[in-house]
Amino acid sequence: MLVLVIGLALVGFGVAGLRYAPAIVTAQHRQGMAPLEGDEIDETDRIRATKWVGAVFVIGGLSLFGYGIGVV
Repeated sequence: MLVLVIGLALVGFGVAGLRYAPAIVTAQHRQGMAPLEGDEIDETDRIRATKWVGAVFVIGGLSLFGYGIGVV
């Protein structure tokens, strides 16, 4: 049961990361949380990286959910 809940939570966080990636990056800049500042890393790269992290969360969450219900 715990695996199902964790899987669903990861899917939820992943979908939120995919949907709100531009807002997340903007909030990071506003709060001064951007760890690497430079000309070679622009906002588009940061948004793309945030979306990839969201996609990994979704895949991991779906895998855990599948394991929890016995599919995997």
